[in-house]
Amino acid sequence: MPDQQTTHLDYAEEAKAAERAEAWPQAAALWLRASETCGNAKQALQYVRNADFCNHRHAVDAKLEQIAKNVLKVPTLRYRRSDRLDFHELSVGQIRMALRAAYEAGKQATREG
Repeated sequence: MPDQQTTHLDYAEEAKAAERAEAWPQAAALWLRASETCGNAKQALQYVRNADFCNHRHAVDAKLEQIAKNVLKVPTLRYRRSDRLDFHELSVGQIRMALRAAYEAGKQATREG
């Protein structure tokens, strides 16, 4: 039985699955691989845009994780499937500071383009 060659559609399907899992770096890499194997320039450009979107989401998630660690003293924003690990008692002051930090990060990102 001959080996089947992986097509851009295969990479795109894998990228969509990675997006659903919020595995942004993997999704971005798969979108770029799809763009490299696609013969249609318009479709390849869309794949590159999808990769850019995933890279942006990864950067936002990293910033939110940083705010959670530094301001809220929450070690991770990943689900750990344990009430003891996934629920935290926070003061309204901590929440206000975290929201302010997120707002400022958004303003800074807008200025940077």
